[in-house]
Amino acid sequence: MYVCVCNALDENTVREAARKNNGFQSAIKIYESLGVKPQCGMCLCDAQEICNMEKQSHQSQ
Repeated sequence: MYVCVCNALDENTVREAARKNNGFQSAIKIYESLGVKPQCGMCLCDAQEICNMEKQSHQSQ
């Protein structure tokens, strides 16, 4: 599933970036790590939710 259509970022890409960058707490920082910026902004809530889930998963390990 695409999270960000503007940048062609799928859920797996965002999730993997969040795992690699577990210190990043915002979708904006994850996007920056991927070398892109949000365009229309419609994806930010979903991307942030993925980041939060990955952070929570990492903390519980």
